[in-house]
Amino acid sequence: MKSASTSPPYSANSFENQIFTTVIEWLIAAALAIATGVVVIWQNAHLAVLWDLSYTLDHSYRIALGEVPYRDFPFVHPPITFLIQATIIKLTGRVFWHTTAYCAIASGVGTILTWRIMRRILSGLPHAKILALLLTLPLVPLGIYCVFPHPFYDPDCTLAILISVLLLLHLDSRPDSFTLPILTGITLVLPLFVKQNTGVLFLLGSIGPLAALTIWRKLKDERLRPYVITIAAALATLAIAILLIHRVAGLGNYWHWTIQFAAERRTPARGEMIEIYTD
Repeated sequence: MKSASTSPPYSANSFENQIFTTVIEWLIAAALAIATGVVVIWQNAHLAVLWDLSYTLDHSYRIALGEVPYRDFPFVHPPITFLIQATIIKLTGRVFWHTTAYCAIASGVGTILTWRIMRRILSGLPHAKILALLLTLPLVPLGIYCVFPHPFYDPDCTLAILISVLLLLHLDSRPDSFTLPILTGITLVLPLFVKQNTGVLFLLGSIGPLAALTIWRKLKDERLRPYVITIAAALATLAIAILLIHRVAGLGNYWHWTIQFAAERRTPARGEMIEIYTD
């Protein structure tokens, strides 16, 4: 009587092939990220949008000198982009190459994040790895800083949103994690303080579905811990940010310049916006 032989679910060869495929995939993605950064450096070598560049660096330099925006000088933008550039100036000096390096690195990171998001969304489909790389390929010439290669709040806000989206996509995969939902909740708020209009829409567009999903899972008696922690972390982060702004610059000053004044200067009248559709 022959005994039934059982083979392991994964052979050594298949495991080695999987590791090899993963390494190759990461190398290709890294090459795409490096190529994205090279495009940003090339753009800076022959292009200079002087007004926008000087606007960002001048205000960042004033912050680096110790001036407080909203309180010491009018400022219609959220602070994160300018705080990043002020920190670079404080640490490395007033050298243009440092801003170029920042934009190249940020753009490369944006490409990597987009690739990881695509891998997560397409997982389970045939040839998901190849599809994710192909969908990421256009970011080499069209990354977040490739068209406009100077430090600015729009690309930075896009980068912050990509980080948050990637973390959101991993909430279900680690339901027992406590750190992941906290980090996810924090990242939901960050875009609001990079660019106010995009950030507030992203925050509302994330908190709303998360709250609805929490209620739905509660009704179905399913696990909802990661979503509750994420929402709580986002609300706590928002409260801490508001408190810091109030203590440092004054909440009234911040509201006046970034909301009221910015809306008066840039938002068309409601009638003009509706007229487009009524016509």
